[in-house]
Amino acid sequence: MSKDTIKLLLFSLLLLTSIPFFVSAFPTGAGTCNVEEMASGDHGPSSLKEQAGYRLSANMPTKGSFEITAVGPGDGFKGILVYVLNAKNERIGEFTNLPPNMQLKSDCKGSTVTHKSKENKKFPFKLNWNAPQGTSGNLTIKSLIVKDFKNWARLDDIEIDPVTGASNVSPDSPANEDTAGQQTESDSFVKKYTLFIVMIVITTLLYIVGSVAEALLKRQQVKSRSFAKTVGGFGNAK
Repeated sequence: MSKDTIKLLLFSLLLLTSIPFFVSAFPTGAGTCNVEEMASGDHGPSSLKEQAGYRLSANMPTKGSFEITAVGPGDGFKGILVYVLNAKNERIGEFTNLPPNMQLKSDCKGSTVTHKSKENKKFPFKLNWNAPQGTSGNLTIKSLIVKDFKNWARLDDIEIDPVTGASNVSPDSPANEDTAGQQTESDSFVKKYTLFIVMIVITTLLYIVGSVAEALLKRQQVKSRSFAKTVGGFGNAK
């Protein structure tokens, strides 16, 4: 095996061993029960600014039964965390007819929905939630959406009335096409892969330096052999 082949194999191996550190991994469900604690968990602070164009709304087709809809930029999202609180900050109600890619988060106190896989979920995304019978007073829907491991958005709380169906967010209002949010996605991509790019550049430079050093070494060896032959020739002349 030639030296060039060995170098190429080492270069490829370095790239392959580096990639796992920069490819996002998505858990089979949120790592926290509370949207306020997301930044302190494994995901860390989000690279997205505010809601970044993601939005939740709710309407009441029948009394006490709400349809919660998520919309946003792009073709969908990876993860979600949603629950409903009463005035006592207790999780109440029941999520029903969950999509196949959703599940109830069993380690949370009260009905809480999260994803069960990293597969992409298309917008608009809908969840059904039923209020307990006889519930009155404003309720609060808390939620967050995960675009990828380091890009997630804490959505604005939604206030709903389980009796009248009134909500502080209109279901038919347009989603926020926030150009700043789109720019943030581009910026976050650069930030996310900066170290990876730096490693590629460094590895490439090392490869070039190694090749140049090898060429100089071969040149020196040729000169040494030539010098040795010359000295040998002088010796024979004597």
